Amino acid sequence: MPVTAPSDFGADDYAAALAASNADARPLSLHLRLPLRHDGDARVDHAKGMDPFEVDLARLDREMVLVRRCLAPDRRLEALHWGGSLPPWLSLSRMSGLVDRLASRFPFESGHWRDFTVELDPRATDLLTLRHLEALGFNRLKLVMRLPRADRPEALTRLQSRIEPLLDETVRMGWHSLNLVLIVPPATPEQEAAAALATLMAMTPPRLSLRPDPAWQEGESTLPATLLARIEDRLAGNGYRSLGGGFYARHGAALEDARAQTRREQARDRLGLGPGAISRLPDAVACNAGSAEDYAAALDEGRLATASGHWSRCRRSGTGHG
Repeated sequence: MPVTAPSDFGADDYAAALAASNADARPLSLHLRLPLRHDGDARVDHAKGMDPFEVDLARLDREMVLVRRCLAPDRRLEALHWGGSLPPWLSLSRMSGLVDRLASRFPFESGHWRDFTVELDPRATDLLTLRHLEALGFNRLKLVMRLPRADRPEALTRLQSRIEPLLDETVRMGWHSLNLVLIVPPATPEQEAAAALATLMAMTPPRLSLRPDPAWQEGESTLPATLLARIEDRLAGNGYRSLGGGFYARHGAALEDARAQTRREQARDRLGLGPGAISRLPDAVACNAGSAEDYAAALDEGRLATASGHWSRCRRSGTGHG
């Protein structure tokens, strides 16, 4: 429960929470939500003769500078997460440019405990993209897709044909994990969802996650309890264990890796960049403006795009940090 109304928590509060987090100097985990705006806005830039990527990169860099100036210079990035979806104009060279810009603002740790995750649509991903991302330092992959209908076997077959080469390649390259993230449409019949899931489980992905559609927030699951129970019974019968919140890992090394990654992430300060991104610090939780227009307007005015948030109880009661 927040102790202040969301509208009472703004950019200055978030900046204060960032500064207070330096006392513990925990490792950083940066979550970047892509795309930074809608395709229609990018077309407007094209019409004006501007490169949408350069416009977005300049705005993102402004946000990074505003966040970075609140943090001690020796704090480093242990985890990076590219969430949402990679826009079509983000070419391989531009991926490199984005990573270079991130690294210039938030120096990367180089240890084996580093967790760099990217979310991709398997229908729009090829092995060349995967190999390029691996060269940039990414070592964890989430393939995000809508749960296919069980009565459309051709769709399931096409999806399998896209996923299996990517799964094989992550194993060959030594990626730390692959997670199939299934978006479950509203009112999906339990039997249909279970049947489609059984087909995907035949590929034995190390991890599986279920997200309700359309609204979803990381770490939460609002799927019907009866559907979750049926799915979990099927997953348990195939060697998967629940990690809570609609997240599952195959028993053995994949399960231990998932638990270890969770422990590492809990020991980090999470910084959210991009529209709707969420930051979690010892003293506070902050959320950026969800609208791409509001996010851009804030940064164009030289301020953080914080739209809501709350202080933790320990902060306000005087028993915690700061």
